[in-house]
Amino acid sequence: MFINNLTVAKGAIVLSLSSNREEEEEIKKLLLEKGYKCAVTELGGKSSEFNEKIVSAVVGAALNNNVIEKNPTSMHALLHATIEAVKSLSLTLPLDVSLMMKIAVVADNSWIAVSMFGKSALHPLTNHERLGFGIMHL
Repeated sequence: MFINNLTVAKGAIVLSLSSNREEEEEIKKLLLEKGYKCAVTELGGKSSEFNEKIVSAVVGAALNNNVIEKNPTSMHALLHATIEAVKSLSLTLPLDVSLMMKIAVVADNSWIAVSMFGKSALHPLTNHERLGFGIMHL
């Protein structure tokens, strides 16, 4: 099972996949027991709004939960992982899709990972799930 070989990457992905607060808290507890730092936030709206708010949402969650320190090296790594995660959501489409994402940030002393899981739709009848992921060394 993944728990035996838990990594920063797996931790971020699994945490972003959590279905409710109870599940989220169980995963966070497991991550903390393994020595990882973690944070969760949610962000929704049209993709244009999402792209405008994503950096402040992820940075705020990471700083408020002591996942990173407020220094250039940590911020640089977090931003690169976030950009990679957003790009893997395919948000470069010319259309303004609606999004609702749970975003997880997990780090150890060497790596930081950002995972985003949720739904996107051009129309309410076309919802489907998406996952975006990024990782960067600290």
